[in-house]
Amino acid sequence: MQQSTHARPLELPALTAAERLFVWGFRAKARSGGAVPTAADVQQVYDHFRVGDAVPSLEAIIEIFACTAHTAVEVHCPTCPRMSDSEHRILRAIAAAQQERDDVVREQFECWLPPVGADWALAPVRGLATIFRMAGLILPDRRVGLVDHDRMMAMKSWRVGSPTLH
Repeated sequence: MQQSTHARPLELPALTAAERLFVWGFRAKARSGGAVPTAADVQQVYDHFRVGDAVPSLEAIIEIFACTAHTAVEVHCPTCPRMSDSEHRILRAIAAAQQERDDVVREQFECWLPPVGADWALAPVRGLATIFRMAGLILPDRRVGLVDHDRMMAMKSWRVGSPTLH
């Protein structure tokens, strides 16, 4: 019997506490305007984990995506146990920023952003990554389940009001 060499993508419950905290905050802020969690909830939870100062950086990253993305970012609701390919890539970018690997951050973000957008995102990404690292919340570099977008042949069009962040 031959075993599969394809790594199964990690889902939210299998992530570290630091990774779950980032993903939850990113999802909550990206889907702002919903009933729960509110901006105050995100601030309170991030404050509890001593990363409250990272919230403005998180908001800046989301704003850059919202204003400059050429491709939609799939963001699940804050309580969903599954993770999208987009969320895995963003998580990898934040982990790379903690290691001061701007090349990896740019590589991940350029899946959705033009080069200038990826450059704009570097400062808030570095800020968020540093705040998490200083609080002892280290994000491991995970390379599982990532789709090679350069090899994709088809472009999708995203209708206004789609459930993705764009």
